[in-house]
Amino acid sequence: MKKNNFNYIFTAIFSGILFTWGMLPLAYADIYINVMAVNGADAPKTYSIKFGLPGELKAEDILDTNGLQLDYNVDDGDYYVFGDINLKPKESKTFRVHVKDKWQVTGSQVVELKKQIDLGYETLGKPYDAQKAETLKARLESKIDYIVNLQGANADSIDKRIDDYRAYTKEMKRIQNSAIDRDYWRSDPGKEPSPKLIHLNIDVKNPTKAMKHFKHKDYLPAEVKPENVFEAEDFEVRFDEVKQLAFLFKEEDLSPGETKKYSIGILDIWSVDQKNIENLRSRAQYVYDFLKDTRFASSAKPLMDRVTAHLQDIEASQAVQRPILGHISAFRVNKGTYDDTLKDVENLEKMLAVFRENLEKSKVENILQKIQSLKSIGDVSKVIFSKQFEKTTAWSFIGWILLFVGGVTLAGYVVSLVRSKEKKIKNDIPPQ
Repeated sequence: MKKNNFNYIFTAIFSGILFTWGMLPLAYADIYINVMAVNGADAPKTYSIKFGLPGELKAEDILDTNGLQLDYNVDDGDYYVFGDINLKPKESKTFRVHVKDKWQVTGSQVVELKKQIDLGYETLGKPYDAQKAETLKARLESKIDYIVNLQGANADSIDKRIDDYRAYTKEMKRIQNSAIDRDYWRSDPGKEPSPKLIHLNIDVKNPTKAMKHFKHKDYLPAEVKPENVFEAEDFEVRFDEVKQLAFLFKEEDLSPGETKKYSIGILDIWSVDQKNIENLRSRAQYVYDFLKDTRFASSAKPLMDRVTAHLQDIEASQAVQRPILGHISAFRVNKGTYDDTLKDVENLEKMLAVFRENLEKSKVENILQKIQSLKSIGDVSKVIFSKQFEKTTAWSFIGWILLFVGGVTLAGYVVSLVRSKEKKIKNDIPPQ
């Protein structure tokens, strides 16, 4: 199991070593990770320090270990600092590990991503439906701006900015994929629906008879991203790198026997979008209408039947009202069904591509057979200029080639004829 950043923390009332995840910004380019060793005992002690560094750091990103040694953990895939520390009674030492700031979206990344969005808009969106493409383009750009603004708002809180960066790295990748996705640019942006919230209830109680300081850390379901939390009840939304999960964090003091209840409003993201369901249904029907009267019909029909049944199952499931945990569970089943259905639709489309390829191939072979059956260029010309001739692209191409060859042949014949006459006239002139 991958360790967290607080492994090897030794704390005691009188002696120990304390590692702190205190990071100080250095001109918003480099940061320091503070590793503190504390001996609270009345006697000297030697402790072995081993502190895992964030997984985003490469060797070249670690600028100075402040006297500690550096090594790589193959199992966890990250670097760590270590060393044996001699501490006097009541002594503490702080090692400031100097690293590059890898947890920020740079200006060049934003510019490059917006260029990709512009390119997708110009090549995929605008030619299809300019008005809808404008809305889709603005939607992607607003997501980028949200991430950049969030980063700026938390510039002084390194811990929070790192959490945000980890949470939104995948979101940046999703934006990039959408920018070059034809289906995205052809989707219907529609009217932004009013957010539907689902509430998670958190109960906190101090069972003791004394004032107690609580640090709440409540993990959110895997699908939740920080921007999905609409009503946080003064909780911070952070991200656990090891578990790859967002979580709620809050510190507060509770009186003896005090109980507090919190209701966290989260955007209901646990449903398959109806627009996506309709899109799959129309794609499948479009393909099947082509294939149902061809030799591919026997293969296409089972796929079409399965697509239809699965999409109906998803719609029926989502119409049922459930408690939040049941709602999330049903969504995960429906999402798996949707992904399987998408593969079926893609297989239908591949089948259609094969059918069209074979159709074009047969047309070309038929044309070549007709050409071979013609006995002369005159026959070809008669067919080409006939009103009954069906002008397909392939026929037109072949016709122009024949006209070109005929023209070159005629020109060669004329030149040969002229030269022959000149030679004959020259031979007929008597010598002087």
